Amino acid sequence: MSILIALLISTAVASLVLAVALLIWDLRRPDEEAERRLEAALLAGVYRPPEKEPDNRIDRAFYRLIERSGTSLERPAALALVLGLAVVGCAVPLVLFESLPAAAVGTVAAPALALLWWEIQGVRRYAKMQKNLPETLELVADAVRAGESLEQATAMVAEQAPTPLKEEFGYCASQLRLGHAPVAVLNRMARRIPVPEFKIFSTAVLVHRQTGGDLALLAQRLANSARDRGEFYGHVAAVTAGSRLSIVGLVVATAAALGLLAWLRPEYLEAFLSHPMGPGLLVIAGVLQALGILWVWRVLKVQF
Repeated sequence: MSILIALLISTAVASLVLAVALLIWDLRRPDEEAERRLEAALLAGVYRPPEKEPDNRIDRAFYRLIERSGTSLERPAALALVLGLAVVGCAVPLVLFESLPAAAVGTVAAPALALLWWEIQGVRRYAKMQKNLPETLELVADAVRAGESLEQATAMVAEQAPTPLKEEFGYCASQLRLGHAPVAVLNRMARRIPVPEFKIFSTAVLVHRQTGGDLALLAQRLANSARDRGEFYGHVAAVTAGSRLSIVGLVVATAAALGLLAWLRPEYLEAFLSHPMGPGLLVIAGVLQALGILWVWRVLKVQF
């Protein structure tokens, strides 16, 4: 009976959260007439859309995480997914094990796994974009030298650029063909491609459309700058490889030695933990090791 009650409560909470999210989303959506007026103003070049960044710092960080990860989910869908995982993480331990502590842990751990996955995807995506951006900017420079427009250049790059830049330029080309303002399209691309050289390039494209200039030369210089920066980071990674491997070896060796001692001589570990100073020394050792890892990571984090 208690399991059924817990299941009904979790279902009710999930339905309430979904209803509130849909209500907020419907209230925030503009009507179709206002959307058409805004689109006409964009096409006429009268209105420059502001950055749709929320005032809340947590929401701002969450939206930037979603954009950096390159996921196909929109912001409301990603937020609904996180809330749904929190509800599921709370309901499953509560229904199966009837444990409030496990439900609390599941409420935090389930959405944290989704955030961690998006963060890992964002780091991998950023590394790929940083590696392939010089070649992509050179394609843009060649297209501009050949006399093609911005729409034609982005379409050509979308066919020849590697992933994930291929998808981003393909989306840009499709939006420009539909008549969207280049300001809005390039602002979105700059958020989803957070490489410094591309942010400069997107700003240069907007300036070029207003005042003119040698866009091909600028794109070529930015490609050279991105290539130099990539080579610099590669050199730093090669030089510091020994130090990073030493840190990993120390951490893994410490955990392995502790596990081996607990398996072969558990009485030693029990005697250590039963001593009044044992748990305190173990906590101090763990904190010092974490501080050492953080210190080495901060020293090896070089900005170019």
